[in-house]
Amino acid sequence: MVRAGIDDHLYFSSGVCLFCPLNRTYNSRFLTLNLTFGAGMGLKHTLTYNIDGEYEGSIPLVATKPTELHVVNPTIGVVELPELSDGSHRLTISVVSVLYNYHGANPPGAPFKPTAPGSSDYEASWTHIVYFTVDSDEPYHPQLPHTVDLSPPIVSDISLENRVYLTSDVPLNFTVSEHTSRVTYSLDGRDNVTIAGNTTLTGLPAGTHNVTVYARDEAGNVGASETVHFSVEVPELFPATLLIAAAVVTVTIIGTGLLVYFKKRKR
Repeated sequence: MVRAGIDDHLYFSSGVCLFCPLNRTYNSRFLTLNLTFGAGMGLKHTLTYNIDGEYEGSIPLVATKPTELHVVNPTIGVVELPELSDGSHRLTISVVSVLYNYHGANPPGAPFKPTAPGSSDYEASWTHIVYFTVDSDEPYHPQLPHTVDLSPPIVSDISLENRVYLTSDVPLNFTVSEHTSRVTYSLDGRDNVTIAGNTTLTGLPAGTHNVTVYARDEAGNVGASETVHFSVEVPELFPATLLIAAAVVTVTIIGTGLLVYFKKRKR
């Protein structure tokens, strides 16, 4: 595990960003497995889940931008879990990524390794475990209507691009596919900042940066944008300072010359 978010996601080294279930107590026996995954282009990815060794299955991935090509394509995975008993539970997420028929000059590095000696196919795998608890307030009644919103909001049309900005104030505009209860962004992997909508990243220092926007809908589903990498180069103020200094020197010289001139005239 690489990083834990503020209180609404866990980010793992495989590229999985888990929103539910997390390491906490839930008051419902019906939960929705909700995650995003950065699918590397040219790789075959398989995600599966297991809860307490009783419930298991595959996690289907849906691309958030199916018509666009990215080195890492953002996808979402949503699975409605079966009714869980009250008590402690363990969620295991397994990720397998395979690169087929690779004949490049340099073999892929760790964690990828050949599927067999001398094979041109390479495989990497990760296993992530999350512990959570169910403590329901009241039992579920099957005869009552039970509808679940399983679709996380889609965050798209990020205004930032992978380029150099010659200013320390950069606008962050985006589009969300549905009404949200909360929108945040994470700059350079730091804690999430809550925003009301489009905003401006101000006072950015020179150097490379990255930003990801998160949106939560009223059902609790969380969607994430692609992570955009960009750079900031703030022009130095030296030329303007030099011009001002030159102007001051010029005025001083002219003033001194006029003073000498008028003194001579008086004599």
